[in-house]
Amino acid sequence: MIETVAEAIAYIHQRPRLHRSNKLDVMHQALALFGNPQDKFPTIHVTGTNGKGTASHLISRLLVAHGYHVGLFTSPFILRFNERIQIDQQQILDDDLLRWTQKLSTALGQAKLALTEFEFVTVLMFCYFAEQEIDVGVIEVGIGGAHDRTNVIDAEIGVITSIGLDHQKLIGPTLADIAQEKVGIIKSQQTVFVGKIATDLQPIIIKKVHEQQAHLVQIDQDLQIKQLRRHHGQAQFTWQWLTAIPPLKLTGLKMPAWGDWQLWDASLALAAAEQFLQRRQGRLDPVLVKRVLINFNVPGRLEVISQEPLLMLDGAHNVPAVTNLIANIQRDFRGQPIHLILGMMADKNIAEVAHLLAQTNWRITWTTVANNPRAASQAELAQQIGQPFAYNESWQAALQNFLQEDGGEGLYLFAGSFYLISEVRQFFISAES
Repeated sequence: MIETVAEAIAYIHQRPRLHRSNKLDVMHQALALFGNPQDKFPTIHVTGTNGKGTASHLISRLLVAHGYHVGLFTSPFILRFNERIQIDQQQILDDDLLRWTQKLSTALGQAKLALTEFEFVTVLMFCYFAEQEIDVGVIEVGIGGAHDRTNVIDAEIGVITSIGLDHQKLIGPTLADIAQEKVGIIKSQQTVFVGKIATDLQPIIIKKVHEQQAHLVQIDQDLQIKQLRRHHGQAQFTWQWLTAIPPLKLTGLKMPAWGDWQLWDASLALAAAEQFLQRRQGRLDPVLVKRVLINFNVPGRLEVISQEPLLMLDGAHNVPAVTNLIANIQRDFRGQPIHLILGMMADKNIAEVAHLLAQTNWRITWTTVANNPRAASQAELAQQIGQPFAYNESWQAALQNFLQEDGGEGLYLFAGSFYLISEVRQFFISAES
């Protein structure tokens, strides 16, 4: 019997992690038990190798600012499980999480339906959002797109932030395979917004768009950022949707942005929000947009958590994300010492990440994410990296060593698995409070 929210969360985490197959039939059966709640509100579906979380959060905040009752489903969580399911930027209450876990576990047990952890949370989210009568749900894909358990919706708007190599064993192994999986979120008559995608993947996107008679809007061709100026993590720019009817131009926008990808994700989010509003005879209000952007940040994504010393967190955990991270840090911290503490899951391309980092002059210490059976151990790191590397099993000790040796100068950067980022962020927030 599940009687507390702690027991509810433990029950959810005890569900199997991996899917039995890539079919969505069990999801449809489970949702049918509750009257197909996923069909009771409009949705915006967001996928991408990197950036989908940032885009999802910003779409939600923009629509909330414009007066809509907005559900947001994302993963992973950084501090609390409840972060994954939000309405109007408020996390699901413990009482609601407990109540729906009890209802789902009972109904699924009676129907003899066994769900994985992600399937269970996804069904719970749809039920909760329908019960709360939201105006729109912003739904972030878990992995991939076509066979992701969120892909039971007929979303009116789709967003594909990026396509890169990650989760190759599940949705790869090639970039073309991954692209084919991600375009699976494109539905009939949908407007789909697409980020910077390699030229050789464009035919896969265009073919799917034509099959679904969807409308394609892309960064650079349709969406542009102009007059960009940067200063110590702040960006000021003009945003344009050239092919909108009528064309849209917002000037004097400011937002925290160490990375280029943050601006690309913001561009997609602005366009998706504008499209949703247009379909309801509205437009983006420049005053509200500026108010949302000026303070926008997503935990664990190029997030500064301390100024002295300068500590930054970034959940770059695959080759495309690490490539972008290196480029952005080298541009914004040119000439400054960079100290990186990095921990990854064993199934990631650690060898290529290590190769990329070896081309920098950064001081790097690898670590193992604590209490996680999937985390790369020192032995597994050695096997993939193949050459001597600095290692400390404790990220706290690694940081202390850096601080003692360099006196707090430069940037202290944590990157890799969101499990590591969550632990570090929790530590510093607890210490601060």
